[in-house]
Amino acid sequence: MYIFIVILITLAVAVIHNIKVKNNQTLQLHGLANIGSIKLLISLVQKHRGLSSAKLNGDNAKSAEIATIERTINNICHDLSHSKVAKNHRWVSFLDHWGRLTNNNNTERDPQNNFKQHTTMIANLLYVLEDEAESSHLSSLSLPTMPNVGFVWRELVASTEAIGQTRAIGVGVATIGNCNSVDKIRLSFLEQNIIKTSKDTLSKLSCLDDFRQQHNTLLTNAQNKMLTLSKVIEDELIQKQAITINPNDYFTLATDTISAIDDIFDNQIEQIKIAL
Repeated sequence: MYIFIVILITLAVAVIHNIKVKNNQTLQLHGLANIGSIKLLISLVQKHRGLSSAKLNGDNAKSAEIATIERTINNICHDLSHSKVAKNHRWVSFLDHWGRLTNNNNTERDPQNNFKQHTTMIANLLYVLEDEAESSHLSSLSLPTMPNVGFVWRELVASTEAIGQTRAIGVGVATIGNCNSVDKIRLSFLEQNIIKTSKDTLSKLSCLDDFRQQHNTLLTNAQNKMLTLSKVIEDELIQKQAITINPNDYFTLATDTISAIDDIFDNQIEQIKIAL
């Protein structure tokens, strides 16, 4: 009888453990899906900042693309507002801020205020993404084979924001053909941030053995693009008295650099799914 009771208890413990593991994995997968949407939202708000900067500096050809991005952002916001992200107070703050920004006519905002408002919203979204990772048990404690996974949710995502800021500032500078002292200081600071990320942060990312070759290829591609962008920022925007670089060319260069980092992010997500 005693042995039978012990067996029942052991089986019950095993069943409960399996249920907990399954529920935790479900939570993690839902968290990854939400993170994917938040990351896309960050990219779109960054792009909206860059395009609206060009528009507010005189490039009215960007209006149609801005309107398309706003519709996409609103759709993503609608979906995330029906997930557990909706309970995050930073998310509520972002929704309120985004609504106020888009309800104001672009002609009523100056470029500097436009940059500030977007950057504040993106900073909020970066925290929302990190909060979602934490609440979904996507830390190194839950992913022992990805010991540096925290770099994905913080430094890697933040690196796209540094580049996104140089895109918004640079496209405005290139559109008007002049870089004032304040913008030069901002660009110089951001350029150093990009170089540091290229040299230090990317090398700290975790990698599963089966992904090693692909991981290294993606890192090399991103590092090359980041160094090219930093050189263009230095040579064409900071050092030049009269800015001659085409704003569309600069926008594309910065966007391609962000895309290279996004490829690393997506690859990290695939590794995390396998590590679960």
